Amino acid sequence: MIKKGLLILLIMAGMLHVSQAQETWSLQKCVDYALENNIQIKQAELDNKTAEVNLFGSRMSSLPNLNANLGYNYSVGRSIDPFTNTIIDQDVTSQNGGINASVPIFNGFQIRNAKKRDEQSLLAANYNLEDTKNTVTLNVVTFYTNILFNRELLEVAQLRLQTTQTQENRVSKQVELGALPQANLLQIRQQLANDELEVIRAENNVELSTLQLKQALQIAADVDFQIEVPELNDPEQGGVLESSQQIYEYALQNQPVIKAAKANTKSAEYGIGVAKSGYYPSISASAGFSTAYSSAAPDQLPAIGAEQVVEQVPIGIVEGTNQVVVTQTTRPAEFRDNTFMNQLDVNQRKFAGISVNIPIFNRFQVKNNVQRAVINHERNEYQLIATKNQLQQTIEQAYLDVKTASKAYSALENSLEAAELSFENAKQRLELGATDAVEYTQIKNDYERVKSDLVRAKYDFIFKSKVLDFYQGKPLNF
Repeated sequence: MIKKGLLILLIMAGMLHVSQAQETWSLQKCVDYALENNIQIKQAELDNKTAEVNLFGSRMSSLPNLNANLGYNYSVGRSIDPFTNTIIDQDVTSQNGGINASVPIFNGFQIRNAKKRDEQSLLAANYNLEDTKNTVTLNVVTFYTNILFNRELLEVAQLRLQTTQTQENRVSKQVELGALPQANLLQIRQQLANDELEVIRAENNVELSTLQLKQALQIAADVDFQIEVPELNDPEQGGVLESSQQIYEYALQNQPVIKAAKANTKSAEYGIGVAKSGYYPSISASAGFSTAYSSAAPDQLPAIGAEQVVEQVPIGIVEGTNQVVVTQTTRPAEFRDNTFMNQLDVNQRKFAGISVNIPIFNRFQVKNNVQRAVINHERNEYQLIATKNQLQQTIEQAYLDVKTASKAYSALENSLEAAELSFENAKQRLELGATDAVEYTQIKNDYERVKSDLVRAKYDFIFKSKVLDFYQGKPLNF
């Protein structure tokens, strides 16, 4: 029973392995996998998070600062008593602590402009992330289409090889019967060798294009990988295309690469305002609380809030008389013991204030910062223009490619029909001995070349159409 159970488990594991190995990848699955695992997308996501952090920081910069401090000191010899601020000659331990806060009131609109600058930077990061995803998607579609294209070329090469093998068998029998000369058989066998080489090349192209897609998906080369082959109808001819200018106008409003360039330009514009804030005065308010403890404090501390008592204190006698010279001193009426908490209570200090910082001369640093910000803004404006120009050129080229591919496909369809009739006629004449293998091979090669060219034109038209669909915001699927 145990052996049977193990055998069943092994069979089930093998079936599971086979099912996994035979799993096919659709175009949508390839795109989803790339969007989830692509390194460039992950880097763009990190740029997005950085922009979010920067924006959060600029938004929080208008809030108050709040800080606390603690300190401990030990002095030996002549020092200043922290309690009375008098000079003493003894060992002293002291502790202090406090809390303070400050808030900006006006800083030349720096915070406002920095906030708007970082908002635009975040928008640009979002659009850059979207553009990176679009680029990755388009690359996956390109590699996926290449596999389909090379597979169909492989099928054409295999069918050509089968046709040549069939013809070689017929010619071989006719040569044996003396109906055809030996030269015809040699010519057919040479063509057979060429067709076998073309099959090998086509197989290599399929493997190479599959490897390119694996690399785009960051899948190991030795992983079993099969793509789903969709039903691709022959391209429809005669459809009305929008003009390249219409496609460009749509892309200009919707392509994330343009939106990112616009957001970067706007961010640089607010950056000028941030730099100019250095010309203005800045105003801030502050408040704080502190207290301290000293081992050199007296044993008795004045009670907080106690009434003051005026006393007459003798300080000497007038010379030559019995008259006493006195002075008046004020002292607290009540005292309390010098404990740690009582001393902290007595030494409390509270403060509040407003400060104004007026820039007068700063070695032209603000001027230089403004000039750099202006230059950066101009650079982003030029980048926006360059991005628009590149987009227009790409769309115009894609538009022309689609029109050219459509014409080429139509012409090759007509050429294939004529080449096929010519090939069928040459095949019949070869079997009847009305032509030799050289002429037959030439006609057959012309026919196969037209078939291969038609396959290329078909996929060229499909892919070029997908590129144009991409700029029109249409889904990239088959």
